[in-house]
Amino acid sequence: MTAEPVTTVLFDFAWTLFARDSERWVGNAAASIGRTLADGEAHRFAGDFAELLRETATDSAHIARDLDPRVWDRAILAVLEQIPGVDQALASALHDTHAEAIEPYADTVATLSALRDSGVRIGVVSNVGWDIRTCFARHGLDGHVDAFVLSYEVGFVKPDPRIWGAALEALRATPRQTLMVGDHPAADGGSVSAGIPALILPMVDSPAQQRGFDTVLRLVQVPS
Repeated sequence: MTAEPVTTVLFDFAWTLFARDSERWVGNAAASIGRTLADGEAHRFAGDFAELLRETATDSAHIARDLDPRVWDRAILAVLEQIPGVDQALASALHDTHAEAIEPYADTVATLSALRDSGVRIGVVSNVGWDIRTCFARHGLDGHVDAFVLSYEVGFVKPDPRIWGAALEALRATPRQTLMVGDHPAADGGSVSAGIPALILPMVDSPAQQRGFDTVLRLVQVPS
């Protein structure tokens, strides 16, 4: 039996297509309140934040914050305040500047461009409580995405198969011709419950690094 060609690729957002530059994010937040950082603190704070979010990716509190922007704001501030060494003032500054420090990985632009130029439809499926389209627009990538399927807008949170149902409907795609790409085995890997194969990439901390999207292009048979 011949495998059907992939016509649609769905991407997770945070730590898949984009990530925060830890030095820029934490450094700018600290500077805004006159806080001096010790060596390595910026990287540790950002790493602790990422790990706290990943640890709670499928629990009830995370689901609640991904369905309501008001809950998201309060919950993210609470997560930041849990990080050892982050006081209330720094947590507030980090919360206020988190979106500005989000950057695409080094191979994100080229990958989305190659897929788009090959006629592959692109969707972004994210558990999130704020409008991430602003990040794509800031980097000129909003035109590369055919559909944004955001949990707080559609009312479903990964790994609920209904969020991928919403993505398939928005893109007029079929599961067997779709690929989900993400970083979280439980959340992003849940696409298989909707019949969509998943590619889970190992974590890469810095957006300055390559994300490993050459694997995606090989699977979709798009020249890199």
